[in-house]
Amino acid sequence: MTLNTFIAVVCVVGAIMLTIAHIRFFFGEEAHKQQGELFHQPPHDEAAPVSAGDTLRTRRRDNAADLRILRKQIIVGAALTLVVVIPILIHTFAPHCPLGPLVDPWWQAVLITPVMFYSGYPVHVDGWSSLVDRRPNMNTLASIGTIAAYAYGLLICFAGDLFPAGMRMSYFAIVGIMITLVLLARLVSDLYLPQQPAFPLQLWVDRFSFVFVPVVIMIALWTFVAWLLFGRQPALPMALLTAISVLIIACPCALGWAATLAAVFANENAGRHGLQIHSLGSLQIARHLTDVLFAQEAASRCQEDIRRLQQAGVSTSVIDADAVDDVLATVDSMRKLTVSLGQRPVVAFVGDGPTDERIRHAVDITLEVGEAKEGEAHGHADVIVDSRSTVAVSDLRNLSHAMMANIRENLVWTFAFNIIGIPIAAGVLYPFTSWLLDPSFAAIAMILSSLCVLVNSLRMRRYNPERA
Repeated sequence: MTLNTFIAVVCVVGAIMLTIAHIRFFFGEEAHKQQGELFHQPPHDEAAPVSAGDTLRTRRRDNAADLRILRKQIIVGAALTLVVVIPILIHTFAPHCPLGPLVDPWWQAVLITPVMFYSGYPVHVDGWSSLVDRRPNMNTLASIGTIAAYAYGLLICFAGDLFPAGMRMSYFAIVGIMITLVLLARLVSDLYLPQQPAFPLQLWVDRFSFVFVPVVIMIALWTFVAWLLFGRQPALPMALLTAISVLIIACPCALGWAATLAAVFANENAGRHGLQIHSLGSLQIARHLTDVLFAQEAASRCQEDIRRLQQAGVSTSVIDADAVDDVLATVDSMRKLTVSLGQRPVVAFVGDGPTDERIRHAVDITLEVGEAKEGEAHGHADVIVDSRSTVAVSDLRNLSHAMMANIRENLVWTFAFNIIGIPIAAGVLYPFTSWLLDPSFAAIAMILSSLCVLVNSLRMRRYNPERA
């Protein structure tokens, strides 16, 4: 047996053993048990489950100190990343421009190291703690991708002469871009979205990440092994670059923004139309409304709303909110009737003041008409309606339809991007074109994907629910 054959056998056996361990760790019985605990839906009076991406969730609107830290991390990350990226762009389009040390790998390493370990601290801690808990999230993938790119950059700094001339480019800029984008998504979510209860659709994204992240790691591993065994020489740098490209192009920035940005702009839109959303779950399920109960006091100012709902096929009733037992009986009969028609009942209650706790537990969405103040009635109603609004439930329902359609478009784009991009990054086109996707272009593709999600989500700002 030759040395090359021996190395090949060791690589394949090692990769197989890692794959088996990987599958058992992330998809075994213990993993399913731990993941199932996360998505156990508690009753209304218990704390709602947090997203898998929130295991280190200290960034809250009610915690000014933590928000200041997050802003500082973003400012440091964005500023130092720009200092690295701008000279690279100038050098790319004007290679003869004298930039001196500004494009030197050592200088880039010095600038990006604070981004990696200071700005990226919450990303790495959350990502790896989730990984240990068998609940890998998008921070896990971002952390692994940035660590791989940072480590490759250090290799270029310390042993660049061992690499071919065309493979001596450091990828420190990618580290800064990925970390800054992930932190920006976190800041937007924490500033503009209600924190509890957790966004149900985000929990679905977390479920997807439980499968997506381990699969991407396995693809990167086998990409590395395949190029190490069958790639052209020098095999090791080629294997490293292709594996890093897979991790970078699969970066979760676009997926992390897909639901968040659409919800942020829908929430902003709701505020302009007199709806203060305290539970994003209500905004998600309002499109499925089958029955709406109006308290007598609220019904007198919501006649236009009742008319629109009836035209849309939603059953409406006017009740005495003080007769709680009668309200509960009405809700129960509505649910039974809807189930008998083969539909899943989604019932909303519109009151003119604080809603009785038993009613809140019996219905799916509660709306209170009155002057809303920041933080007031949190936990008492899912939506606070401005007293001047006469079509609140219709607007909520239309916004729900528009937001979920927007999120679906974002997710379809993101999934299509990954389905196409990951194989290209792994080098499936190389046998036919002799072309490999450079990690820099993988990063550009990742940024463009995120921008597409942003532009599509911005449509929610211009949406008018009253014209739907």
